[in-house]
Amino acid sequence: MSTADRLRLDGKVALVTGAAVGLGNAFARALAAEGARLIVCDVRAEVATLARDTGAVAVVADVSNPADVQRVVARAQAEFGRIDVLVNNAGVWAGSRPSDPLDKTAQDYDYLIGANLKGTFLFGRAVIPLMIAQHGGDIVNVCTDHVQTCGSPWSLDHADAPNCPWAGQPPRPTGGGPAMDLYDAGKWAQLGLTFAWARALAPHGIRVNALCMGATDSHMLRSFHQFAPPPEEVARWMKAADIARLMIDLLRDGRTGDYIGAAVGHPIALPARRANPYLVFAAS
Repeated sequence: MSTADRLRLDGKVALVTGAAVGLGNAFARALAAEGARLIVCDVRAEVATLARDTGAVAVVADVSNPADVQRVVARAQAEFGRIDVLVNNAGVWAGSRPSDPLDKTAQDYDYLIGANLKGTFLFGRAVIPLMIAQHGGDIVNVCTDHVQTCGSPWSLDHADAPNCPWAGQPPRPTGGGPAMDLYDAGKWAQLGLTFAWARALAPHGIRVNALCMGATDSHMLRSFHQFAPPPEEVARWMKAADIARLMIDLLRDGRTGDYIGAAVGHPIALPARRANPYLVFAAS
């Protein structure tokens, strides 16, 4: 895919998972606004509303179910004949601690790892052969700031955000805290897939990156507050539409193997290309 092609999303076919509400909905709408043809899926029937608004093809599907994944991809092939962009956005959250009883842990594992990691894995595996055959494509895995903070792994001087709580402090710790071991494990593993796929698929013209945003106004974040968050909290949160614009900028940029952070209080912008401390490509 040439640089000129990368700058144009008009007419491209994009598949967005978890698109009924929140960030996935914003991603899908941003792609539609750029002229992309959409296929979207979600476990929620409300995904049909997005289809009515954008002209997308909508499928009710569970990303952790291989048969559902195959059904979505087959529908995309039947409708469009190709998939140019895959946005692995579907995800869930639940509290889990290392000290939890084993029966609870097993249920939490299936729920959290199923949606947050298995779904990414299954959709990638289903779509990658199509992208290889068409000699290019983009995969964006939607991750979390638990794996990239406003101070790690790249040190920031906070000149762009002097009011950030971590300005002048040691780097903010990675991870989401003691009740998020499975959530964090799935997201770190998702990042591992991002890097492995970026390396393996570069010769095929396929770019793979991750978005690692912090607190963003979304269905998931509002659920933490029983859908009645304090106004002062909402005022601090990043907006889903701004993260979606960051995703569009990333697709146009053409880089691969990167994970892009977005932190509360900092400008939401694509950073300059930089060496990924966790990914080294073989010499050509």
